[in-house]
This record gives sequence, structure tokens and C-alpha cells, in this order.
Amino acid sequence: MLKINRLWNKIVNKITSNSKFLLLTALSISLVLTFFRAPSLAQLPPLKQLPIEEDSETQPAPEIGIEEDSETQPAPEIGIEEDSEIQPAPEIGIEEGSETQSAPEIGIEEGSEIQPAPEIGWEFLGSRELNQVEIHETKYKGECPGYSWSSREARFTSSTTPPARKRRVIVKNITRGVASDPFPYTDREYDEGRSSEGTRMSFGTRHDSKEFHVLDGENTFEYEIKERDRVLESGVFTAVIKRNVDVRQRDSYPITKSVCMNSEVPMSLCADIRTLTKYKCRSNWVLRSFLMPNTPEVATLISNQTPYSVKYWINDRIQKLSSGSDKIYTNNFLNIKFESCSVGTEDGSKAKECTIKTRSLERGKRYRFTASDLDYESLDIEDFPRS
Repeated sequence: MLKINRLWNKIVNKITSNSKFLLLTALSISLVLTFFRAPSLAQLPPLKQLPIEEDSETQPAPEIGIEEDSETQPAPEIGIEEDSEIQPAPEIGIEEGSETQSAPEIGIEEGSEIQPAPEIGWEFLGSRELNQVEIHETKYKGECPGYSWSSREARFTSSTTPPARKRRVIVKNITRGVASDPFPYTDREYDEGRSSEGTRMSFGTRHDSKEFHVLDGENTFEYEIKERDRVLESGVFTAVIKRNVDVRQRDSYPITKSVCMNSEVPMSLCADIRTLTKYKCRSNWVLRSFLMPNTPEVATLISNQTPYSVKYWINDRIQKLSSGSDKIYTNNFLNIKFESCSVGTEDGSKAKECTIKTRSLERGKRYRFTASDLDYESLDIEDFPRS
């Protein structure tokens, strides 16, 4: 035994420090490899929890640590050797000779044709759209309120059964909300062109002999195309008829004219002409009127158209009127008296004969005194028209 110890000491003394370092390194690598080859903790089955008795005391887990005087061994360095080559990842691609297959195309064959939908329904003059139109109406507010109804001309057309001789079309409005006793309908000739004879379309709920009534919005129509008594085509279509209401202000407008205060007197003989302004609506309904001047008296004119002064009585009051002058009277009733004389010859002697003439004058009229060309004292009173 003593010999063995001596031999070991000789061997240890002969080992250099470098050799010792290499031996420690090899030992560390072997320990690391052994650690990685061992099964991981994640693969170990979980530990079962043991029940703890009520009176038992829990024992603390033993403390595992590193002693103060122990030395930590550095972890071995693992790397890539200089002469080793990194293998590139394999490339995945498309071979040159292979062709990519495109998705199959789905389409319409060249020989096939898309058939357009048949055009059936109403055409409207001035509109490019089939079965769509606006009917414009006017609502008035203000002094002269009211409503102006309107209509549109409509013509039926069918691309599947065009017009021809001896053909007619009957169209009924079967929309919910219109009267059904009978439904509003129209019976029109369908014998030339591309559409039927025109019909006036307006808003309403009952059949009318002059206009074809529809509702505001979408309407449903039932039609029959006949050739004599044989039905060639029948069906149902819809059309949108919109009501466009334009609200406008409408007030009365003035009408001014000259009137005689006494309406029974013609304007050519009227002595009292005034200005009358009437504010009317288009229905000839007069809202108000104004007369200028607005006085209750009616003027009557008497003029002296003789070369001499004239003496007369108005309502038994003596008056005198010089030649060429006028007088205005506003009495409601005028009685005039004047003297008229004439010179005659009896048995070769001259004799003067005078008489009293009496007249009742019409109010608001023009009168004048006149004298005979042969005898200035022969007076009379007559109508005095305007020149």
C-alpha cells in the first residue's frame, strides 16, 4: 500500500498544470452531455400531492445551496468549428419543364346571346324612361288659394307583341287603394307605330271616361292585347307615377277702369266719371274694390251752349247761366224749368209767345241748353255727349 501511494505521488507530480486544465475541461463536458441526455423535468409525471393530516406539522424543504469555500466551475463553451460548413436549407421551386395550370375560366360561349328583358308598360312623351314619370301639379297659398291639377299623356307598348291592324289594348289599374267597381281602365287602339293610342293620365281613385286615374307612387296594371276577340298577350306590370307638387304664393291682382257713378248712364253722357280698382283672383272672385274719389254724391252737369245767358229754375230755385259756362249739381232729384219764347206772325203783325218748359233730369248725366238758329229765345235742353 505504501508503494502505491508513492507511485501515485510521483505520477501527480509529473502532471503539468496544462494537463490538469484539460482533464477538468473533459470532465465538465462529460457532465454536461450526461445532463442533456437525461430526460427533462417537463417529461416527468407530476408529483402526487399527499394529504396532510390535521395535527401533523409541515416540514420545511431542505435548503440546497453552494458552500462558501466551493468554487463555481465555468460552463463549457459550445460553438461551431472553423472547418465545419453550414448546410443551406433545401430550395423548393418549380422545375423549368413543368407548367403551371391556370384556374378554369367560366364564361359565356361566343355563339350564345343574352336575351334582353321584354319592354312592357307605359311610354310618356318627353321621358326616356319606361314606366317612370312625374306629374307636376301646383298648390297655391295666399289671398287666392287653390290647386292646379295636371296630367300626362301615356301610351302602352309591348316589345313581345307589337301593334298591328285590328288590335286593341285594355289596361286596368288594379292597385290597392283604387275603386274596383270598376277598376280605372283605358281601352285604346293598338294598330300602328310602336305604341298604343294616347291616354291622359292623372291622379284619382275611380274610373273616369276622360282620364285614366292612378295613385301617387307604385301602381300595378293588368293588360290584354286583343286582335278582334282573340287575346294575344296578357300580363301584369308596375309603373311608378310620382306626384310633384309645386307650392306657390298667389295673391289678388288689381284691375283699374273708369266707371260712371250712375251705372245706367253711358260713358259718353256721364257727368261723374270715377276710377274703380278691383282686386280679383283668377276665378273672377273680387276680394276688395276702391272707388276714387269715394264720395256718395252724384254730379249732374248743365251747360249753356247758346250765345246768350239763360235763366232757369232748379227745384224751384232760380238760376242763371252765362253763355259757354257749366254748373254741377249733386242733388239726387233735379227738376228744371225754363222759359222758351217764339215770335210768330198773325194777320201780318208780329206776336211773341212764351211757354214754361219742365224737365226731370237724370242724375249723373250731362245736359246743355240750345237755342234755335232763327229765334234765340226759343230754348230747349238736351243730352250733351262728350266730343
